[in-house]
Amino acid sequence: MKNPNDISNELMLKFLSDTATAEEREAMEAWMADSEENAKYIEQLKSLWSNAESFSLLDSIDLDQNWQGVQSKVNQQKAGNSKIFWRIAAAVVFIVSASFLAKSLLYSPPEQLSITAQEQSDFTLPDGSVVTLKKGATLKYPEEFEDERRVTFEGEAFFDVVSNPQKPFIINADDTETVVLGTSFNLKTATSHTGFELVLVEGKVSFSTPNEKVVLTPGQRVALGPNGLLEKTENTNRNFQAWQTGTLVFENAKMSDVFQDIGNAYNVRFEMENAAFASCTLTARYDQEDLDSILNTLEILFNTSFNKQQETILVSGGSCN
Repeated sequence: MKNPNDISNELMLKFLSDTATAEEREAMEAWMADSEENAKYIEQLKSLWSNAESFSLLDSIDLDQNWQGVQSKVNQQKAGNSKIFWRIAAAVVFIVSASFLAKSLLYSPPEQLSITAQEQSDFTLPDGSVVTLKKGATLKYPEEFEDERRVTFEGEAFFDVVSNPQKPFIINADDTETVVLGTSFNLKTATSHTGFELVLVEGKVSFSTPNEKVVLTPGQRVALGPNGLLEKTENTNRNFQAWQTGTLVFENAKMSDVFQDIGNAYNVRFEMENAAFASCTLTARYDQEDLDSILNTLEILFNTSFNKQQETILVSGGSCN
């Protein structure tokens, strides 16, 4: 909802009391048409106006203190008919002017909800946008969207955002802001093992930090570099979405990159004891295979062994052959 201060108390009062000119009524109706929330706000004021005689706040309203000169601001034809008219006017203006009362009596912001994925899962937001959350990802969002669609995110997820040019979709994550109208992309926030990264699949997004802003087109990737500056490049990693699709494809890929992609797909981290093994290459495809099956294949191909220690896997030996 736009701030009630965007429209004058005088104009609101004239509109509610049916004393507005045609031009003033047109301006008020245009403000109400700006958003559904504006229209709802005025309807609530109308209800207050029509029931004001029984509203307990009237007893505590001092016309001179809370709306000095109000009688001079509205057509005097109402003034001589009813003293209660001005007490009602003062009550309404007092409520509109006092922001804490306006919020408590007339408007309640949508409740903020939060979800943390225990396993990979699809989640549908109030606007119909679908977010595939990777295990451990956290998404905070309002119970319903208003002028904008803003969420807060941490972890990794694939966003498929419903198009709505009138209500941009905004993601706050790691002191960054991603603004989209309707698109799909993979977003990963920074962890102790990986950096922040966004890969755009379809559509167009605006990505910004407090100091920089870039616009991405499909196939592009943006990440935070070691110096904290944004780095926009073409995405060359075909496995960036493997955690979601379950498919890993390698073509003459260095083992250092192989272990990084497998680690991201299965939420593990590899540590290689043999530095020379990192330069060996692999050409292979894995579809919907579990981690143990992939590691068994690599043991045979490269004469290596794996030792699991919680979420870290030590890689011993390994030769290119």
